[in-house]
Amino acid sequence: MIDSDARLFVLDEQGLFFSESRQELHTFNTPATFIWCCLEENLDPAEIAAAYERTFAVSGVEAEAHVAGMLSQWQGLGYISGFDPSRAPRIELTTALGRLLSTPALRVAFAASPAETARALALRADHVAAFVALDPESLERQSEMLRARHSELRLGSPPTGSDTVFVSVLSSGRSALEVATESRLLKFSAPSLACHYRLLDTVFRVRFASLVQGDAVQPALAHLAVEETKRPDVVLELLEAGEDHLILEDIVPVEHCSGLDRLAPLVKGTVRRLAVNRHRHFLQLHAGVVSNGERCLILPGAPGSGKTTLTAALSAAGFQYFSDEFALLEENTLELRPVPLSLTVKPGAIDVLTAYYPELSGLPAHLREDMQIVRYLRPRGALPDPDRSCPVGWIVFPRYAPGAAPALRALGKADTLHRLMRECLAVPEPLDGSRVQSLVNWIRQVNCFELSVRSLAEAVDVLRDLCGISP
Repeated sequence: MIDSDARLFVLDEQGLFFSESRQELHTFNTPATFIWCCLEENLDPAEIAAAYERTFAVSGVEAEAHVAGMLSQWQGLGYISGFDPSRAPRIELTTALGRLLSTPALRVAFAASPAETARALALRADHVAAFVALDPESLERQSEMLRARHSELRLGSPPTGSDTVFVSVLSSGRSALEVATESRLLKFSAPSLACHYRLLDTVFRVRFASLVQGDAVQPALAHLAVEETKRPDVVLELLEAGEDHLILEDIVPVEHCSGLDRLAPLVKGTVRRLAVNRHRHFLQLHAGVVSNGERCLILPGAPGSGKTTLTAALSAAGFQYFSDEFALLEENTLELRPVPLSLTVKPGAIDVLTAYYPELSGLPAHLREDMQIVRYLRPRGALPDPDRSCPVGWIVFPRYAPGAAPALRALGKADTLHRLMRECLAVPEPLDGSRVQSLVNWIRQVNCFELSVRSLAEAVDVLRDLCGISP
């Protein structure tokens, strides 16, 4: 019997498996997809093994082992029930423990009968004694800790409208709130200069205490400047007292730093956080984004993967710049909205990008909270319309491969989603079947590739050709 909230979405010859109650997405390979589809057709294990044997041209013994192993795994994870595990491969204690921690129904069964649960999991005989000695209450506590951690990683940021106050904790352990309580002693200067910026749907009024503060911060935000308005969405007040700088969000202290070189990263991060949290969206991906004017190219990558360097080079080579950090998919259409903050360039990228941006080496250096030294590079060319979203045309995972000829390899849709979700920063709303179906429909329309190149110039040439950007 299949769990009531488990669904499989077939993509090409693979599957995207979704469990709503656990908010899990998994990629199934072709054999696993085939077996699950047989379950949906109400075939019993013997019938599934016979069909597997015919379809994949394997022996009956091999087919039975593959099917029994997969059904046993799914039953242990709570995706199906009612399978007799007597023919399934034996599993070890560590595997059984992982299934216990991830499956509430299995923990209930374990509390009632550890020995029967060990049998249902097809546990190795020499591991049964250790398994049945586990404490059910300790298992429940450990599972709750894992769920809480999973929720933090999945959500990543508070939902739209959150009243959570973020504070910057210093190495000394002091926070912006503590610094604010000492404001009378520090004698913070009042703001004297105001500028207005727009990111996504949010207009910010940023009030600087001095021209020195303004000179430090404005170059990172100047391209987002808009005309003054009497009713901004958010007011940020920047106070200063000597080397101390305090950021207030609508009179609430939220960030603090000591040293002018740290101020621009703090303000930029605050603007980004507030704008993204105030904008309703489907999900956030860690990726660079550019456009050919009609469709967007997403370049997913972890920090340090070189996505900013490639995004900057593409922006200088004729692409329209959307973001070097975020692919923000819209709630209903899953199109992309531009988040065109300044590109964050680290020291290792300066030499290679100087050919595209001669001014780069002369830009001021800033110190982020993670102690990374960065320069903020203004994107080249006109910015996209902030009120318009753009459909996604391509997803490309770039990979540096010294000594190899440039190669653009097509990826399967399920494989692409699996890779893409590893770069997911936040899912503001819990997923359900309808939202996953939207994600599946979206990826079916996108061209997906892995790009192997030896140099930045090669990557630019390949991607310009792929997206139809003339030299």
